Amino acid sequence: MTRPRHIVLALVEDFTHIAFACAVDPLRIANLISAQSLYRWSYASLDGKNARSSDGTQITVRHGFDALPDSDRIFVLSGIGMQTQDHSLLLTSLRRKDRLTRTRISALCSGSWVLATGGFLNGRDAAIHWDYHDRFMEAFPEVNLMRNVFVADGKYPTASGGTATADLMLHLIAEDHGQDLSVAVAD
Repeated sequence: MTRPRHIVLALVEDFTHIAFACAVDPLRIANLISAQSLYRWSYASLDGKNARSSDGTQITVRHGFDALPDSDRIFVLSGIGMQTQDHSLLLTSLRRKDRLTRTRISALCSGSWVLATGGFLNGRDAAIHWDYHDRFMEAFPEVNLMRNVFVADGKYPTASGGTATADLMLHLIAEDHGQDLSVAVAD
């Protein structure tokens, strides 16, 4: 048996809860269907203690943005109001991971805004929640915004949020473990 892939969800305050569930549940179901620990996941936030979703749900986290753990993939998940937040600590940690490790960095919902702020998406295709399209194009003309549910760019995949997150996760499960498992998870 291979070691489980470790997924970290970097939860920016007021993250979208439906995208959170659509990120984690396909991983859980993949483990259940395969009867193996293919994936494990943990959560990070600014304070390293809790993160609040836009619906008020509190998630207990194990890591702070300043100490993101070793992982196979980091998903930046944000929601409303992310444009006015200071993402410097998260972006510094992501840049370090990007430069020094093989960790793949991804964005869900408005997390693409955070990655674009840090220059990760310059010259790349990206997706973001439809509500941010016009403002995103104005703020980040160097990013090729796609009106897709997700963009599976090899370096920085992005999903437009909500249930589109599940679509990206199914795509990544297929990449990792084959189309048959991905279809079984979708079913």
